[in-house]
Amino acid sequence: MTEYRRASADDIDQLVKNRVAMRLEREEGQCPVSLVEFGELTRKYFIQHMGDGSFIAWVAENDGRIVGTSGMCIYHVPPTYSNLSGKVAYLVNMYTVPEYRNQGIANGLLERLIGEARERGCTRITLNASKAGQPIYEDYGFTEVLGEMEYFLE
Repeated sequence: MTEYRRASADDIDQLVKNRVAMRLEREEGQCPVSLVEFGELTRKYFIQHMGDGSFIAWVAENDGRIVGTSGMCIYHVPPTYSNLSGKVAYLVNMYTVPEYRNQGIANGLLERLIGEARERGCTRITLNASKAGQPIYEDYGFTEVLGEMEYFLE
């Protein structure tokens, strides 16, 4: 049976491991940066932001083994007409180990993150979905927003 709990500092190693696995799956095994550096920087991020509450993670366990992870960054922007609070939750790190997929684990993690976002007064949730994950988010009512742009400074 799958059990869910809020991640703690003791779970950071597994959160990092799953994030690396997720990125490698998305990039089809190609990694444009050092995996060691990526893992170290991810670990530093989790330590700092779990500590200050701006990053929240949930894990799913089966028989004491973490089989799914999730994460959410909380940040503020100036109010907009559609987001008067300016509080935004950005979902990241949604990952279920392959042998546990299609069992509702991602849905259980997503429900908990949405609940956390609501409790923290966020009025907007964003994410960047993989092709495999997109149907899960669409089922919850997430929609694709066109017109968003990005620019990399490096």
